[in-house]
Amino acid sequence: MSSIVLTLVVIAAAVALGIALAYVPMRLIVTQIAKNVREFIQRQRDRRRISRETPDRRKISEVPPR
Repeated sequence: MSSIVLTLVVIAAAVALGIALAYVPMRLIVTQIAKNVREFIQRQRDRRRISRETPDRRKISEVPPR
C-alpha cells in the first residue's frame, strides 16, 4: 500500500515540477511578444500622426448601398 502512495506522490511531484519548469519560459515568451506588439502598435500610431508632404495614397473604399 505504501509503495502505491509513494509512487503517486513521486508522479505528482514530477508533474508539478514539469508544469513549473514549462511555465517560466512560456511566461517570458508571452511577455516579450506582448511588449513587441505594444511597441509595434505605438509605432504605427506615431507614423499615422506624422503629416507627410506627399498626398495620402490610401483609397477610401465606398460600400455600395444595399
